[in-house]
Amino acid sequence: MTLAVLALTACTSSDGEREEAAEAPAECLDAADATRDGVDGTPVWARFCPGPERATIPAEVPSDALTTHLDLLAGLAEREAEDAPVGWPCAALAGGRSYEVQIGYADGAVATITGRTDPDCTGWFGAGQGIDGPDGLGVYDGQGVGGPDGLGVYGLLMAAFGRQHADAFEDAPSSAPLVCPDDPGDPDSVSVDGPSAEVDTGYLLGERSPMVMPLTAERGIVCTWPAGVAGGEPEVRQLTGEEAERVRIGVHAITGGVAECVAGPAPVRTAVVEDRTGTRRAVTVDDAACSVVRSDRGPFGSGSGSGGFGFAWLDR
Repeated sequence: MTLAVLALTACTSSDGEREEAAEAPAECLDAADATRDGVDGTPVWARFCPGPERATIPAEVPSDALTTHLDLLAGLAEREAEDAPVGWPCAALAGGRSYEVQIGYADGAVATITGRTDPDCTGWFGAGQGIDGPDGLGVYDGQGVGGPDGLGVYGLLMAAFGRQHADAFEDAPSSAPLVCPDDPGDPDSVSVDGPSAEVDTGYLLGERSPMVMPLTAERGIVCTWPAGVAGGEPEVRQLTGEEAERVRIGVHAITGGVAECVAGPAPVRTAVVEDRTGTRRAVTVDDAACSVVRSDRGPFGSGSGSGGFGFAWLDR
């Protein structure tokens, strides 16, 4: 199913004036045409760019334009370079997944923001700035951009896209209860394809590929197996809608470092989330092994074996 891109024809700017808004472009603009260096104003469209790869790996993102739920972008805030988190997972060459997004404003200007997907990381104005830094060494200058706690820039944009995609469907949740996998190493065993599984928006590693779960997650559970216990019944906790949505976003992203890993034995957790159409996806987090295994893709990082990364999108 291809989602129609709706074009806004006019918006009200922050100073109350009516301004004509350009239709969302079919693809990202050249960097020279997207140099706005602030987030104040009225956004009228947003679009993820599939690259650049640079020293990191492009995150999984939608391939359509965001033209609704733009009010959420009010959660973006400019951040001075000295206020930005440093070190893992936000440092240069940290190895995490990266994003590039362009936001068009009612004044006709377009901002480019790049960075890493971890919710604590700062985004930076200009293509490549939040990936390698202006000098290629991760030393940033000028204005950065932060997002809400627990989401960051990448997470906030993904949440807005999730709501836009969900608007195309009626509520049709599964009547079956959410269940834990028998083997946390096989989270795909509890995946279910609802109508939203047909949505074909998405880039994976910079190439067109349907997203694993494009609609907002509305409910979920987290299953916890105690450290050192093989098999047996896990403890089950219900997730709030907000928690479930953070997990959904997280299955499209990856943190840059091993900060979420712990020394010694640790519980193994599988989170299972569902959207309004009954589509379910799951992710298993083994903190002791620094391993994250996602429904339908295998572990993050290498594509097989342990991905070697933590998962910042699930409250332990």
